[in-house]
Formats: sequence, C-alpha cells, structure tokens
Amino acid sequence: ARLVYGLILSWDARYDDARRELTSVLEQSPDYLDARVALMNVEFWSGRLDAAQQQATAILLTDAGNPHARLVRQRLDAKTRPWSAGLDFTNDRFSDDRGSWLEAAARIGRETPVGAVIVRGSQADRFGLGDRQIEVEFYPRFRAGTYAFIGVGYSADRILYPEHRVSIDLYQALARGVEVSVGYRRLQFSDSTDIYLATLSKYAGSWLMTGKISHVSNATPDGSRSYHGELRRYFGALGTSFAGASYSHGLTREEPRGAGDLLQIDADTVRGQVEAHVTKQLILSANAGTSRQHSTLAPLWQTIVGAGLTVRF
Repeated sequence: ARLVYGLILSWDARYDDARRELTSVLEQSPDYLDARVALMNVEFWSGRLDAAQQQATAILLTDAGNPHARLVRQRLDAKTRPWSAGLDFTNDRFSDDRGSWLEAAARIGRETPVGAVIVRGSQADRFGLGDRQIEVEFYPRFRAGTYAFIGVGYSADRILYPEHRVSIDLYQALARGVEVSVGYRRLQFSDSTDIYLATLSKYAGSWLMTGKISHVSNATPDGSRSYHGELRRYFGALGTSFAGASYSHGLTREEPRGAGDLLQIDADTVRGQVEAHVTKQLILSANAGTSRQHSTLAPLWQTIVGAGLTVRF
C-alpha cells in the first residue's frame, strides 16, 4: 500500500513526499525491486542525478537486465558524460600458410536523450590487400525495454568491405528477464548478401544467457544457417563490467563485416571475452577464440585475438 501511495505521489510531482514513502518501504524490505525502481525514477525526475545513479547501480548489481534501470542509466550518461572515444584491434592467424588478418578501428560516440550515436572508421588488411570503411550507428530507445540498432556503412574501394552495409535490429524486453530481437543485414558486394537474425536472451540476476540463429540468403544449403550461444556474467561496482564465453557453429564471426567473414561458413568457434569498466571514464576489453573450419583435407584452424579501449568524457 505504501508503494502504491509513493507511486501516486510521484505521478503528482510530489517528489519529497514520494521519496519519504518509498524510502520507508525499502527500509523494511531492501530487496523490494519495484520500490527501488520507483525511487530511482523519483530521483531522476526531481533532478537528483547522483541519487538516481546510485539507485540505478543498486538495481543493476542484482538485476543486470532491468529495462527501467538501463533506460535511466543511458539518460544519465547523456546528461553527465555524453562523449566517448575508442580504439579496437583484431588479429586472426591461420594454421596454413596464409597471412594474418589485421583489422583496426577508431570510433567516437555521443549519448543523446534518445540513444547513442557512434561514428567508426575501420582499416582491414587481408590477403595482401587493404580496405577502409566508415560506419554510422544509432541505438534509439523508445521506452523502457524497447530499443533498436540501426547502422549504415560505406567503402569506396569495395575490396574487403562491402560497398554498402545496412544493419537493423529491434529489441523487446518481456516478462521475467526475457528479451527477444529480430534483425537484418545487407552487405552489398558485386552481389548482395542478406542475413536474417533472431535472438532470445534471458537475464537471471547478474547472468545473461543468449541464443541466436542467423540465415545467410545466398550461401550453400549446408552453410546457410549459423547458431550462436553465449553465457555472460556481470560484475563490478557499476554492475556493467562482464566476462563471457560463447560457442558458434556456422560463420566464424557473430557479426560479419567483410568478405573474409563470409568464407568460413561451416566452422565451430569458441570464444572468451571480458569488458572491464576500470573507472567511470575508462573501459578496457579483450577477447580470444579459436575456430575449426571443416575441410576434406586437414582442418583449418583460425585463432582470433582482439582488444579495445574506450574513454568517456
């Protein structure tokens, strides 16, 4: 009853009264998630951003997928630390005599009240060839639990990257920590490649389990589908750092970006990754994996190592 009363007070913009009632609820029941979410909203609506940040962090530490806390965290970032810049590097080595693949990317991003915008420039060196690509990505949030990803990319040389790349995902949170999404990718080489995706995720406290299936429109029948499973554990003072492990069958990369990523279509891949929010300003990431490509001759092994650095300001 006190929770409902606090909610009604907050809707009437009587924030001090609402805060008093909701705090009283949490003093008696500290794990009452609905009351903590309501108090977080009161702090955000009343302009007490530090207090709203504390409540959002407390929620995410025990419920990493909470859509209301994630929405408030994103809007707080847009107000307090909207810019970010980063570098990413990936190296692929093979068990035969082919040369390594190298890819580097520089990006700059901006958090806005409606979602993040990122501009990325990438450089790839594969097969003794080089290519560059520029991409713009937008992550709009329509409401708590409903958001999207929209990306467009362009490569003038069209050697390793497609001339045009279009990406669209739509995400929806359901009850009990379940989230579903559908997506589409179009990579325009000399011929277009269309990829369709469906994802099912489940948050359980600080754990996230994800299953994804993708269909490549113009691949061979045996290689047209890829399957990806991942288990992730969130940790850290902010509840946003994570470590995870994944297994994929089909495409070597979960997110194909260039011509080489579409060659290995019948591979088994295991990968580990970690992303650590060292401070509120500094984020470090690393990943490593190995992939076995089936062949009529000796199997082809591909070792993948990557690292990233992000600075928020």
